[in-house]
Amino acid sequence: MSNIPLYEELRPENLDEVLGNSRLKKILKSWVDSNKIKSFVMYGPPGSGKTTIISAFLNELDNKEYEIYKISGALEGAKTLKNIIANSESPLFKKQTILFVDEIHRLNKAEQDVLLLHVEKGDLILIGSTTENPSFSINPALLSRILTFEITPLNEEDIEELLNRIKRLFPKVVFSEGLKFHLKAYFGYDIRRIINMVEALIDIGIYEISLESFKEILSSFGYSKEDKYDAISAFIKSVRGSDPDAALFYLAYMLENGEDPLYIARRLMILASEDIGLADPMALNIAVSAFMATKEIGYPECLFPLSEATIYLSSAPKSNSILNAYMDAKKYINLDFEIPLKLKNAPTKWMKNKGYGKNYKYPHDFGGFVKDEYLPENLKNTQFYKPIDRGFESKIKQRLKRLWEGFKEY
Repeated sequence: MSNIPLYEELRPENLDEVLGNSRLKKILKSWVDSNKIKSFVMYGPPGSGKTTIISAFLNELDNKEYEIYKISGALEGAKTLKNIIANSESPLFKKQTILFVDEIHRLNKAEQDVLLLHVEKGDLILIGSTTENPSFSINPALLSRILTFEITPLNEEDIEELLNRIKRLFPKVVFSEGLKFHLKAYFGYDIRRIINMVEALIDIGIYEISLESFKEILSSFGYSKEDKYDAISAFIKSVRGSDPDAALFYLAYMLENGEDPLYIARRLMILASEDIGLADPMALNIAVSAFMATKEIGYPECLFPLSEATIYLSSAPKSNSILNAYMDAKKYINLDFEIPLKLKNAPTKWMKNKGYGKNYKYPHDFGGFVKDEYLPENLKNTQFYKPIDRGFESKIKQRLKRLWEGFKEY
């Protein structure tokens, strides 16, 4: 019996052994053959094979040509980076430096800036892997100087080959017909999870492996792509329906089945504006705070801010007046209209002579408010925002009614 995890025993040694992602492998192979390596970042979900592909690629490079460093963005910072860069700049250092940063999104802005100049100068070839969208997690200046590759999920043929490789290690194992189809549907991206689940079954003496055997010991196997959208729909409708108990149930169901916590946090931010809005302006602050906390602390501790936001939003008064107001305003934007001259910008003398900005009443000269018409002439007195009589929005309604009495209906 070996203590080495099965996914490590199956890890490819070179690009030819890597499953799937044929287009990406073709690009990397061409770089190996031409000995022209470019900086890049590889983006994909956990377990999708980013580190495996990069390691196989690095294994094929000539050690005489390159000095290769491998670090973790989660564990090492600016000091390690500066030491690597100092070595690469040494006059005694003849080889081209390649730096592979696993979880590159964990490097902060200052640490990424350390890399920027040297990538730009060509002193350093940077390779990164990330589970987060590089557009959000990597500094724009650095991102503009490197290529971005996105991992694609395995197809049924790839999964069948994976199962065959497992079978070569465990000849007694029998996989049922059609299992590859179900594995693709549930775990097309997550190669590591497929391997870990098969290993778990083998460890307890199950060698006839089928869909049913997976379901018997691993309830999370049932969380498919369809389940994901059904669950988030049930979650949103429970929060909208002011039922914190149901909302917490669906939150736990999603998190315990491996759902991306940031996906849930984003939905809470949308819901805070769409379904609560100005009935409780704190709702959006709570949702944004939960998103930021989730991004910083990750799973499993993120369950606390997500649960707090879920309960708060479920308990808050509901209003969709913001959504309705925007949709009503949107109906009119294709009309032929002219922005009133008094509201137009007048940075030049010519514009001022044309009357731009003339007769504009500066509200602060009138104690902070003055009744005036701001809409185009053909939309005069049109009302898009219709505040409701719930929560804080009822106070907004009363204030607008007092301000615009005799001018607009609120």
